[in-house]
Amino acid sequence: MISIPVSFLLAAVFLSLGIAALNWRSLPPVARGLFVWLFGLLTMEAALVGARFAFGVVELLTVQRVLPVWIAPSVYLAFVSLTVSGERTRQLVALNFGAAAIVTVAMHLPVPVAGYVDGLIGASYAGYALALARLWSLGPDVFCKAPTNKSGLLRNLLGFSTLIMLATLLIDAFVAYLFAQQSEVAAALAISLASLFFLVLAVGAAFGVLGARFGQSRAKVEESVGSDAQRAEIVDSARKVLVDQEFFRDPSLTLTRLARRVGVPDRDLSRAVNAVEGVNVSQFVNLVRLAEAERLLVTTDEPVGRIQERAGFLTRSNFYREFQKAYGEAPGAYRKNAQSSL
Repeated sequence: MISIPVSFLLAAVFLSLGIAALNWRSLPPVARGLFVWLFGLLTMEAALVGARFAFGVVELLTVQRVLPVWIAPSVYLAFVSLTVSGERTRQLVALNFGAAAIVTVAMHLPVPVAGYVDGLIGASYAGYALALARLWSLGPDVFCKAPTNKSGLLRNLLGFSTLIMLATLLIDAFVAYLFAQQSEVAAALAISLASLFFLVLAVGAAFGVLGARFGQSRAKVEESVGSDAQRAEIVDSARKVLVDQEFFRDPSLTLTRLARRVGVPDRDLSRAVNAVEGVNVSQFVNLVRLAEAERLLVTTDEPVGRIQERAGFLTRSNFYREFQKAYGEAPGAYRKNAQSSL
């Protein structure tokens, strides 16, 4: 039957994606860990489906039934971790996995209602599909914790994941109906076709990610468009937007948002900053933030924590690390030395 090899192939694809996520170093560690966790669950689920229909292994059926309740929140958490602070991510992980644990317990309660377990799984998938759709509707700028040049790719993957979750909800409902009608052969065939469907989609997504990354690699070696004067003008406009409009104070600032404010494509802004300043856009923005922090330290008596916030730094540790790298001293020591010399 086609479901046997396809399920194991699907597990192999998910395992490969998990390894790829583990090595995607440009993602924050927490997000990377959540993506690895997600693909680990998907690998286990596909392998258990294959084992069930290939070898008749039913001893792990309970685990297989429970996994979707954990997969749905894992998809949501992997993406949402790229939109909020680390502390908020930990809160959401505790909240959503706590809810998954409650649903897992509820699935084992002796409730004499037909379709009770399938209803719990369906409700989980429906709820998280709506949450993913809402996240997608916020646009690529929402991925403030991801590298700015990856926001478009991540939004596409988010939309893809939302559609997959909706498709899974419909397929699971259909398979549950077939089992309820005791049409086990038809249910097995439906699972076979569904496995093939998801395999094609998973392989397509993998090639899409690799293609996008290959395209970005090629773009890096292309010759920059425009003259030196044009690039300098773009950088000057970006600096004016950051300073005059105090755009640098926004801790969620991204390349896309800055480029839109300047009125140029993302790639042109990135190339111009790199050519003129010798740094990437994130470093360029940080230099503006550090200059403002240095000014506030010297001219005001505001607490360092308040200055960090006003300068647009999300965390104290990042502010201290960047400031010491740029000025050779911690903010407090720099203020003391600067004010004593006045």
